[in-house]
Amino acid sequence: MSVPRQPTKVGTLYIVGAPAGDPEDITPRALRILGEVVLVVADDVDHAQRLLAAHGLSTPLLASTNADLPPSALDDGDVAVLLEGWSPAPTGPGFQLVRAAIERGFAVVPVPGPCLPLTALVVSGLPADGFVFLGELPRESASRRDLMASVAIARRTLVALGSPHALPELLADLCGVLGDRPLVVVTASERATGVAWRGTLGDAPEDALAESGSELCVLVIGGAREPVERWDEERLQAEVQRRLEQGLSAREIGRALPAESGWPRRAIYRLAVQGAAVPPGVEPG
Repeated sequence: MSVPRQPTKVGTLYIVGAPAGDPEDITPRALRILGEVVLVVADDVDHAQRLLAAHGLSTPLLASTNADLPPSALDDGDVAVLLEGWSPAPTGPGFQLVRAAIERGFAVVPVPGPCLPLTALVVSGLPADGFVFLGELPRESASRRDLMASVAIARRTLVALGSPHALPELLADLCGVLGDRPLVVVTASERATGVAWRGTLGDAPEDALAESGSELCVLVIGGAREPVERWDEERLQAEVQRRLEQGLSAREIGRALPAESGWPRRAIYRLAVQGAAVPPGVEPG
C-alpha cells in the first residue's frame, strides 16, 4: 500500500531588510527579491510603497495587520516580509507569519539589510560587545519608567526607539530612573541619516530633534557603571527622597540605585517605602 505524497511546498518566505531612511541604502539582492515575489508584507504600507516606487517596483503590497494574510498565501508563490530598518526582527503579525510558515514547512530565508539600531550602536562609540534592545519605548510615562527600572543595573549598553517629538518627556524619565549617562541619538529620514546628538542624558536638547524629519530616533544609552564605594546612609536617604519627589515609586528606586550606591535592593526599597510615608522635608526614621 503506497503512502500518499505530501504536497510540494510552493513558496518561500523572505525576511527582507530595508532601510529606515534613504531608499538608496537597500541592497541589490533585496531589490531583486522584492521584484520577484508575488506579495510584499509590511508594517507601514505607505513607507514600503515609497521604497518600491523609488526603485521602479510595482509588487503588490499588504499590511501585516491585514486579516486576509494567511500562511496559505505562500501556496501561490514567494512572499517577502519587509523589515523597514527600525528593528532587527519582525514583530507582531510579521513574527506570527514567520512562525506559521515554519510550522507548515515553508522555507524561511533571510535577506540581510540595514538595521538602524545596530548601526546606531556601532557609531555611538559605546560598548557593543553586549547590548539590550528595548524596542520602541512605551508612550505612558509610568510604563516607561518601569521598563527603565527593570534594566537600570544592567551594565550592557541600552538601545531603544523613541519619537523625536516626545524627547523632553522621554529624557526626563530616563534620566530620573537611570541617572546621568552617556547618550547618543541617531535619526533617519529620506533626507539624511546619522548622529543627531552626542552627550549625556542630563544635557541632551529637549526639542532640537523635533524637526529632523525622522519618524523615530534611536537612543543609545550607556550601561550601569561598575560598582562604586558604598554610600553612607545619610547620602542614600537623601537620594531616595530626591527620587521620590520626582515621582518614582519605591520599586523603581529599589531597582535603579543598587549599582550606583553599593546598597542592596531590598534595603533601598525599605528606605523608599519609609520615605514615601514621611511628609516632604522630614527625614525618615
